Amino acid sequence: MSFLSNFLTTSVKTEPLSFLKNCFHQKGLKKSDYAQLEKILLELNSNAMPSETMDSIRSLFNEKFLSNTIQGFAIRKPFGYSGDFKIIDMIYTEHKSELPEYYGWDDFFHTQPAPIAVRNRKTYFKNLMADKLKNGPVRLLNVASGPARDLCEVYMNCADPAMLQTDCVELDPHAIEFAEKLCSKYNRQIRFHNKNILRFSSEEKFDIVWSAGLFDYFEDRIFILALKKFRNFLKPGGEIVIGNFSQNNPSKAYMELFGDWFLIHRSPEQLLSLAMNAGFKEEQISIKKEPLGVNLFMHIQC
Repeated sequence: MSFLSNFLTTSVKTEPLSFLKNCFHQKGLKKSDYAQLEKILLELNSNAMPSETMDSIRSLFNEKFLSNTIQGFAIRKPFGYSGDFKIIDMIYTEHKSELPEYYGWDDFFHTQPAPIAVRNRKTYFKNLMADKLKNGPVRLLNVASGPARDLCEVYMNCADPAMLQTDCVELDPHAIEFAEKLCSKYNRQIRFHNKNILRFSSEEKFDIVWSAGLFDYFEDRIFILALKKFRNFLKPGGEIVIGNFSQNNPSKAYMELFGDWFLIHRSPEQLLSLAMNAGFKEEQISIKKEPLGVNLFMHIQC
C-alpha cells in the first residue's frame, strides 16, 4: 500500500484518496477542505511519489473537471505547452470557474505560493519599468511576452505612453493575437514579433531585455545561448532581467501532480554560474526575488 493510502491527517480522519474523490466528484472543494488538501500535498512533496499513487489520483480527473478548472486546463494543454498565455492570464486575473462544484478548486489554486509568485512577478515588472521610466524614454525587449497583461498595466500607469517603446518576441501566435487586442490602445508603442527568440534578430538596441517565465523551461545549454544572444540586443549600460523559479517552491508537487506542469527550478548560485558561463562577470550580476522568494530575478548590468 502506498504512503498516500496510509496517510491520515490529525484533523480529519479520512483516507486521503477517498477525501480527494469526494472533492472531485461529490461535494466539490470547500474552504474548510483546504487545510486537509495542503497536508496531503505536503506529504506528496516530501516523498518519492509511487507511480500507482499518481495513477490513482489522475484517475479522478474526469472530463468535466478537466474542462472547467485551471488545473484541468494545465493538464489538457490546449495550446500544446505548459504555462501558456491563457493560464498565465487566468493567474493574473484570478479567474475562477462559474460552476459551483469547481469554484473551490480554482480558488485553492490561486492561494498556492506559485500563482501568488506569478502575480508578484507582474508587480515586480511594473515597479522595474516605473523606475526605468523615471530616467527618460525606454526601449524594452519583452521576450516570451505571453498575454502581455503586465505590459498593458505598465502602459496604463505611464503618464506618457510614448516614453516606452516595446518589442515583444513571442512564439505562440495565439498569445500575440490575445495580447494585441488587450494592448490595442498602445499599438503605436508596441510591436509583436512571432519568432523563436533564438532565431530573432533586430537592428534595434534596447535599454532593457526582460524575460519573465521562459527560462524556467530552458536546459542549461539553451539558457546560456539565450543569455549570450541577449547581450547583443543591449545598448551600452543596458540591463538584462531574467525570471526563474527558485528551488524554494512549495507548490512544486501541486503543479506537477494536479497540473502536469514541470519547471526547471534553480538556486541563486546556479543562476550566477550560468550567467558567468555566458561570459558575464560576477560584479555585473545580482539576484533578487519577489516577496515569497519563489520567483528569482537575475539582473545583469552591461
